[in-house]
Amino acid sequence: MKNTVQARLAFDFRGEQFSACITIDLDAIMLKQGDLNGLYDMLADSIGLDAYRHEYDVMLMEDISFSEPTGLACKFVHDGQLNFDGFIETWEKQRILDVIQPIAERHLNISDLSNHRELETVLIECYRAGQKKQLLINSPQSYFF
Repeated sequence: MKNTVQARLAFDFRGEQFSACITIDLDAIMLKQGDLNGLYDMLADSIGLDAYRHEYDVMLMEDISFSEPTGLACKFVHDGQLNFDGFIETWEKQRILDVIQPIAERHLNISDLSNHRELETVLIECYRAGQKKQLLINSPQSYFF
């Protein structure tokens, strides 16, 4: 299921009211940049503001309100707030589980790793270690060893 959330904020500046509301595809953002930074810029873009306007500075002082979550985001939106850290951690874990679950089923005949928490933890840690090693192998510094 797609993970989305609606983000909105409203503010007044010099007698003019500004209101921005966008639906954010959390999966696309996580795949592109790995975090949820840049939400204010996305909201500003939606109403034609850029970082060089005074309105933008005022906008940054306002809290973003979140609503209408879908997918994993449903667990992390409460009272207009999005638990970014919780969402990111769960989203990343789910992506890893999507890779390792079929492997566990194929080689260990385990159809649900959540019933084997210790093994799940070990496999997730191995996956992450492999990702870190891959990053080191592909980094420019590795050619100097």
